[in-house]
Amino acid sequence: MNQTATVEDHVFIEMRDKTASKIFRAKKKLDHFLEALLPGIYLPLYTMVTFTRIPYSEAASRARFQDRIVYGGLAALTLALLVVLVHAFM
Repeated sequence: MNQTATVEDHVFIEMRDKTASKIFRAKKKLDHFLEALLPGIYLPLYTMVTFTRIPYSEAASRARFQDRIVYGGLAALTLALLVVLVHAFM
């Protein structure tokens, strides 16, 4: 499969299935926040594909890596908050 078809497929699936999702929209807001907070370091997939010359396969790989870091950080933050709340009410 060529890269153009991969990009088009991804965009189609995103527009068809994900844009109505509150989680998807929250992730997009988080992407924009992190991009503003970490310019040149954190780049959402859309930005990498649209505004850089990074090949799609590399951009997709980088986006997955960034997602693992972000979701891991959110999971750790959630767990820490739960621990604090549990200790506060014991």
